Amino acid sequence: MTQLKISAPVHGQPLTIGSGFQAQHFGEQMFAGLIDPVVMVDHFHMTATTFEPHPHAGISAVTYMFEDAASPHVNYDSMGNQGPIVPGALHWLAAGRGAVHTEQPEGVNPHVHALQIFVNLPASKKMQAPFAVHAEPADIPEYHAPGVRVRVAAGSSNGIQAAHTAALPEAFTLLDGFLDPGQHFAHVLEPGWNAMLYAISGPLQLQAAGQTADIPAGSAVGIGLDATAVQGAELQLHAATGSHFVLLSGPALNEPLVKHGPFVMNSADEINDRIRAYQRGEFGQLNDDWLHNSRQPA
Repeated sequence: MTQLKISAPVHGQPLTIGSGFQAQHFGEQMFAGLIDPVVMVDHFHMTATTFEPHPHAGISAVTYMFEDAASPHVNYDSMGNQGPIVPGALHWLAAGRGAVHTEQPEGVNPHVHALQIFVNLPASKKMQAPFAVHAEPADIPEYHAPGVRVRVAAGSSNGIQAAHTAALPEAFTLLDGFLDPGQHFAHVLEPGWNAMLYAISGPLQLQAAGQTADIPAGSAVGIGLDATAVQGAELQLHAATGSHFVLLSGPALNEPLVKHGPFVMNSADEINDRIRAYQRGEFGQLNDDWLHNSRQPA
């Protein structure tokens, strides 16, 4: 029995909220467990304030800004963090037992292009105090080869490691890669890790452990390597016509998963406990700056 599993390609589901938010949505249930610990990914464009302040618990809410975003995405949270997430930056909110935040485009004619990623926290860390990790574009190292550029926004690949990874609640890799026509890139998936490989633009071909998967543009596959594997599996990515891709990867938690909107816990009782805690005001609140800025004309 093969120790490496690759799902069928999954095309993102269109998601529109109001007039200022359009996304391709991917949920963990689309990949038969093969992207655990990733719970959800929205590849979005936002041109207007869309979301009121809202709570999270039991997960990390991660924003990765693509370099071609035309304006910053401004973060406000109940821990007192406030400031822009600029194009090319990473902002990681480890919500733990509960936090409130909002992120919104600001300025004249804003256009945010980014990923919103929910990364599950293990049961042992779901009730830890919330905290945030922020990496500016200059903090994100890159791997270069002829016709290849890969930003290592978290984790490591090909000997390149993002220093801020040590501050994250769990090991995780986030790669943002660009392949010229006819080029290829390889990344080693460790035993017990899962991955989501998303072809943002341009199709990809994935070869690994004697298997081949063709990934159309706008689609993603889940990849899982059994923890009993004696060594990592090399994921070989080929781009016949050029491609922009993202790879998200982390150790599989293999724990019960109960979701309720922005809360992800291990049981319904834990979900209800976090809802009550939020209603009691235990997640904190934002100052009024976000409200003032959200009313400014675009």
